[in-house]
Parts: sequence; structure tokens; C-alpha cells
Amino acid sequence: MLERSEKREVFKNSHPLYKRMLKERGLKSFRHLSKFKFGTISDEELSELNIVDHIFATGDKLTKLSYEYYGDTRYWWVIAWFNNKPIDNLIKPGDTIHIPLPLQEILYYINRDY
Repeated sequence: MLERSEKREVFKNSHPLYKRMLKERGLKSFRHLSKFKFGTISDEELSELNIVDHIFATGDKLTKLSYEYYGDTRYWWVIAWFNNKPIDNLIKPGDTIHIPLPLQEILYYINRDY
């Protein structure tokens, strides 16, 4: 399955602003990844997905939900993207989180090239 760091450009940053940090770490440059370009989902495609509603509770985390629904914590970002909530701190107990299933299909929509 596609990881969220795949299909992204890698930039090397040796800007003078980082000079001290680079020297302290014994590096010549830092690697930066470009912004991920997500696909879009049409209303028709959205209707074909199985969307499970989960009421966010105290102790819930996106990684925990990812493991519960996808069997792998690495896909927390799919739930975050689908709900337009990039971090756990933006979700409050009692909020409804939508979990798109199946994972393979939602990953196809997110990662396809246009």
C-alpha cells in the first residue's frame, strides 16, 4: 500500500539559516518533502464507499482508530484527511469521525494521478 511519504518530491536544504544545526549534526543538508497532492472524490465515488461513523471518545487517537478499522496505525492520515482534521487536538470527545472503507479504495482515490 502507498505510504503518505511516497509520490512526493525530495528537496535538499542547505540554507545558511540551518548552518549551525547542520554542523552540530554532522550533515551537509536536510531533506524536505514536498506537500502531498491528494486526489478528490466525486459524489458518485463517495456513495460507493462504506463510511462508518465513530463517536470520538476520551483516549481516542487517530492512530488508534486507524489500527481498529484498518489494522495498521500508519494510515491515521487517511482518517485525518477524510475528516479535514489534520491532528488529534482538533477533535473533541463527542465529535463524529467518519471512517472511509475499504482502505484500498480510499487510498486509490487519494493517490490517483489526474
